[in-house]
Amino acid sequence: MSRLVTMTVGVVAAVVAALSYSAFSVAADDAKSAGTAKDDAYAAKVWSYMAENGLIGEGRIRSFPFVGSRPHGSIQEFIATEAVIDGQRGRLLIKHNYGAEEALTPKSVYAAGPDENNEPLAIMFQREEGYDPDNNNWFWAEYNPDGSVFNYQGANLSGRAPLCIGCHTPLGGKDREILNGSAK
Repeated sequence: MSRLVTMTVGVVAAVVAALSYSAFSVAADDAKSAGTAKDDAYAAKVWSYMAENGLIGEGRIRSFPFVGSRPHGSIQEFIATEAVIDGQRGRLLIKHNYGAEEALTPKSVYAAGPDENNEPLAIMFQREEGYDPDNNNWFWAEYNPDGSVFNYQGANLSGRAPLCIGCHTPLGGKDREILNGSAK
């Protein structure tokens, strides 16, 4: 089986798992809710940290883009760093996502600048022990270009976002990180 077919089958399986996880696991457990006002407020703190530290916006730190896959952009930039949010030091993973044009390549995205062809920016921030031990204590969020939390089919993607957890659980291993792509 080709690598593309294998990757596509894996992504489809992850999306089905995400939808199943979303519908049954998280909805039934209020302690693990997502997209609440409290989650969105915490996401705003993460956004502020990224803006203050040159991780988003004009003149931000850049990495060389790579070919990605759905549900994130067809071209992605990835930055990993440590951050302090509300006094909690943790690992911060930032994925700038680009799409919309068939002809996008990593080189064309890098040459065009960071504000063209944006899709929602995704982050994972590793919070304090006990926040969500089943998912390695990750806080998840996706943002619109203005910093507001992205709403997907009526649900804000912040906190213990089932859509994120549903994909990252089967594909990301115990640490829930998925870092793949190619320079193409």
